[in-house]
Amino acid sequence: MSAYLALTAHELRLAFRDKQVLFFNYMFPLIFFFFLSMMLHAERGGSIVAMIVTNVLVIGILGNGFFGAGIRAVQEREQNILRRYKVAPITPLPILGASLTTGLLLYLPAIVITVTLARVLYGMPVPDRPFSLLLFLTIGALAFRGIGLIIAAVSNSTAESNVLVQVLYMPMLMLSGAAFPSSALPHWGQVVAEFLPASYLVSGVQGIFTQHETFTANWKPAIALVVTLAVALFVATRLFRWEKDEKLKASAKLWVAAVLLPFVALGVYQFRSSEQIVKNRMLWRELQRGDVFLIRNAKIFVGDGRVIESGSLLVRKGKVEAVYEGRGPEESLVKAEVIEASGKTVLPGLIDVHVHVGAPGGLYSDPKDFSTEHIAERALAQYLYSGITTVKSVGDQLDASLALRKRVRDGDLLGAELFVSGPLFTAPGGHGTEYFSWLSGPAKASAEEEFVRIPKTADEGREQVRALKRDGVDAIKAVLESGRTGMLFERMDLAIFRAVVDEASQQRLPTAVHTGGARDVEDAVAAGANGIEHGSFSDAVPDAVLATMAIRGVFYDPTLSVLEG
Repeated sequence: MSAYLALTAHELRLAFRDKQVLFFNYMFPLIFFFFLSMMLHAERGGSIVAMIVTNVLVIGILGNGFFGAGIRAVQEREQNILRRYKVAPITPLPILGASLTTGLLLYLPAIVITVTLARVLYGMPVPDRPFSLLLFLTIGALAFRGIGLIIAAVSNSTAESNVLVQVLYMPMLMLSGAAFPSSALPHWGQVVAEFLPASYLVSGVQGIFTQHETFTANWKPAIALVVTLAVALFVATRLFRWEKDEKLKASAKLWVAAVLLPFVALGVYQFRSSEQIVKNRMLWRELQRGDVFLIRNAKIFVGDGRVIESGSLLVRKGKVEAVYEGRGPEESLVKAEVIEASGKTVLPGLIDVHVHVGAPGGLYSDPKDFSTEHIAERALAQYLYSGITTVKSVGDQLDASLALRKRVRDGDLLGAELFVSGPLFTAPGGHGTEYFSWLSGPAKASAEEEFVRIPKTADEGREQVRALKRDGVDAIKAVLESGRTGMLFERMDLAIFRAVVDEASQQRLPTAVHTGGARDVEDAVAAGANGIEHGSFSDAVPDAVLATMAIRGVFYDPTLSVLEG
């Protein structure tokens, strides 16, 4: 232990005298910090600052490991410094341990400096998971320092170590997301990045900053980094050489590849699951949401009845912050990117409160197009591109809808925000069951489980509502209709219906009710429903019922449609 501590203190003294070490540990990351801050307009704040800090911290780890250990250790062997240690006597382990510790101690101040600069200059919030951030960066710094020690162990000269360092350093710098977001790469580049350790450092650190992830959310790359460190330390100990005249065969350089095997395995897993590509896409969209835009000279429908013929709109972090008449403030004052919208119209995002994202809405010649997931993904994208930013699903497959909602909220799928009601509450033979009448056996049971709930008692209805609450639905959809001539349905028992609506209210879930006639509307309102879908197809809803709806704030969606053809 005394040898290890003495060597660590000695290494630190030498490091602070070495201009190259100081440059790659502090100056180069700072140069990169200010360069990226200027190019990416860090003064606008938001997620862009977190991305810059992430890149700088990861570049610091790469430099600390590859240049600080990979080249410096070879230089010490060539300068006969290691030869002097040999006669001490001393084993390789304290020397390697001191190098790891020295690298970490040199790197830790860079974290404080970078985060402090981002906070003071650009208002970046203090990370709310500081322990997770520090632990993840510590493991990363030690692992890459270990990779550097392997490079030093297998290199016969400084020239060789330089070549090996560049072979590893440049791909990790350019493909991992450390220099620019990996989502900007072509798909093949993103796949290659899944096999690079630095990619997981970038996504992990950025996830902690912007997605408020904990260390456990990045346990897979953390384990791979720890295994890499352990293997690197073991191999570096076995291949350690004291004198420059001791040479290794060229094949010994394959040990560098062996040390990276944990990330080869992780890359194969990610290639099959695409988790890393999805996460990078989510982080990229979070970055885009964090930008600031000033939309100028547009016709603006404000949303409160006013129309501004020529106005401006300030959007910050994905939300409208201010509406101005005329040109609005100078972009330098609000630190925003200007979008010239002369001759164009801006209106609030529209909301469609009655959709079925799993319904095809057309005829398809290719069976693959009937895939519910395929249809739903396309529908949500079409809604968004048409100016509809939010939709409420009032009857779709439960698991598919919840998964789709998560993908949109996480940023994996670009589409309108989705609120999910899940399956319909109906009666045996009621509306909703006709879609599965042609099925039988397990297929019918499976379809009904995803799409409908058919409680036989009030208590069963309440339990089914509670189960859907646990599943994470946003609302409850119930059917109260007996149909009409040519299309008759069994009507839900009113006692069961009332229990469903009451339990939904207790669970703080709004209830939307599909109705077919005036009687259905009246019963639904009396039971405490929050909304009426369709209304009455056959007779007029009494004015007294409509007045009650207005007083109670019960919404009415007539689902009026325009048919073409």
